[in-house]
Amino acid sequence: MFYPLELQNNTLNIPNSEVEKTTFKDLGLREAQLEEFLASNLELLVEDDENLLLVGQQVRNISSGRTDLIAVDENGNLVLIEIKRDLDDIKSRKEPFEFQAIRYAATLAKINNVETLVNKIYAPYIEKKREISQQGLTAVEQAQRNLNTFLESNESKGIIQIE
Repeated sequence: MFYPLELQNNTLNIPNSEVEKTTFKDLGLREAQLEEFLASNLELLVEDDENLLLVGQQVRNISSGRTDLIAVDENGNLVLIEIKRDLDDIKSRKEPFEFQAIRYAATLAKINNVETLVNKIYAPYIEKKREISQQGLTAVEQAQRNLNTFLESNESKGIIQIE
């Protein structure tokens, strides 16, 4: 249950009213809007001392599905982020949500180094988002630089290793 908070005279108070329960569907939000919001605010998905670098969005996988978001954590591990708007969206699926996650993760299991991640996922993402501009670098060069900087700054020891 959520409650609004009020700050009065440096004292935090709970007013006598509760926050009205609502869903993303009730608000008219689509899954794509939630995806864009989370892509821009990955810090909401992790603890304060953790970091994520977004490396892919709507990535086609071997089962002809699309993974919503793919990130790399501060340890160099790939993080699959699959978004469902609400419980109704999960329940209306043809297959259990967990099976979808397993299939998508199996696709990512073959990515075990920076070069493969850059070429298959991150560089195409950079091209799609038009994030190429740093000193005239290609998408591959920019992706390699961004990823290596992220991994080095976090002293990564994970699956994706700096070559």
